[in-house]
Amino acid sequence: MNQRARLIEVLYRAETGPIMEEKDFERKLVAPTIKKAVESYDIKFDGNTIVNSDDDLVDRVFQAGMDVAIEVGLFCQDTSRRITWTRNELEEGLRYCPNEVTMGLGVDAVTIRSRVPEDANRVAIVGGPFGVPVPEDMYVPMSLSYLKEPIFDSIDNASLETVYGHPVKAATAWEVLAARREAELALLAANMVGRSGIPLGCVELSPTQLGALAGASWGGYRPSDWHHVSTISELKVNHDILSIATHVARIGGGLEAYYNPIYGGYVGGAEGVAVAIVAGLVLLNQTDVGHIYNTRPNHPFYNCDTTPELIWATSLGVQALTRNTNLLIATLTGPAGGPGTKTMLYENAAFTIANTVSGQSVMTSSHSAGGAIPRHASGLDSKICGEVVHAVSGMGREQANDLVKQLITLYEPDLPTNPQGQPFEEVYDVEKIEPTPEWQGTYDEVRNELVKMGLPLNRLVW
Repeated sequence: MNQRARLIEVLYRAETGPIMEEKDFERKLVAPTIKKAVESYDIKFDGNTIVNSDDDLVDRVFQAGMDVAIEVGLFCQDTSRRITWTRNELEEGLRYCPNEVTMGLGVDAVTIRSRVPEDANRVAIVGGPFGVPVPEDMYVPMSLSYLKEPIFDSIDNASLETVYGHPVKAATAWEVLAARREAELALLAANMVGRSGIPLGCVELSPTQLGALAGASWGGYRPSDWHHVSTISELKVNHDILSIATHVARIGGGLEAYYNPIYGGYVGGAEGVAVAIVAGLVLLNQTDVGHIYNTRPNHPFYNCDTTPELIWATSLGVQALTRNTNLLIATLTGPAGGPGTKTMLYENAAFTIANTVSGQSVMTSSHSAGGAIPRHASGLDSKICGEVVHAVSGMGREQANDLVKQLITLYEPDLPTNPQGQPFEEVYDVEKIEPTPEWQGTYDEVRNELVKMGLPLNRLVW
């Protein structure tokens, strides 16, 4: 079944669904429904186990998430209406969801397939700065720091701070121009290293639908690229988002939809985050009619997803989905640490271990230093995730739990210190596109530590 046949119904329900005030949706529906589901299914984080291996708990989280998805639905901000679905409709959507997708062209194409917990099969690896703001003259060098690493199957891009020296203004022609310029520079960088067909993450610079549509039209990003559509936390969409999903569907593009719950907000604590991940990604499958579903929960104080409770919640939500559906699930590493720091490398390794053994199909990395500090990203930030993915594919969850707990002791004390690290030009030789000896040395030191912990980092899985 072609899921995209459902798109007209999605748009119709956004105009005709149950009407509700946005503040009531958040306070009177999302928050109490998730709290009730957590209590009803007895979902608890014990503070000790980080990578869960209790399949009964996994299945309870899935059922709790399904209950929330049915009861809550998605809220459309532009119409003040809820897009709701019955259990039968959601189950049908899951039954016929894509269980594989091929992105990219020619020898650079990658096929992504669904996985289950402790699966030894291939995980696709996406590297990149993931929207980190950069000046125009640094866009290509930063992109090349990732493209030169053969471990990556796809590259996600940075965002331009300006376009031809002018500020980028949302919902204006400047946004259109900047989105086109982003595509030009990203494709240029891929061609420079002979990887013209590699799927490129797009459109990073798209505060409204104008950028996303302009950047992914003729002469810009291609249908074979890695197209994105967001969700507004918690569980909200708007016409910009629906327009992007519709455009990508009509050009036949591969679509990654993502939802990032906020820890401690309307979804509650770690238990609520796990349930919200299930509910959110099930709803995105139904509404965005895409291919890959990503999550990156956010800590409100550290702006990361690598605290013990968030690693537990994310990996548990991933297990619930991969054990009970064929969805293609991805997670994004969001370390508090930035380039040049051991903290970031430890964080990325821990998060990658937990979610790879939980059955994710795609490892996306790295939202370095929280993803918002200009120029704070580099190729080595993501490479650690790629190497760890290879090492732990097929590993048991109990062994992974031991490794993650060791790593947490190495970086958790640093999280409150804002370890944002150094900008790209201080950790890479911008002319040669090579890590500085200091940054490469730090990387090698941490890599050796991981080997001593028991990670076979030279292992090849295909």
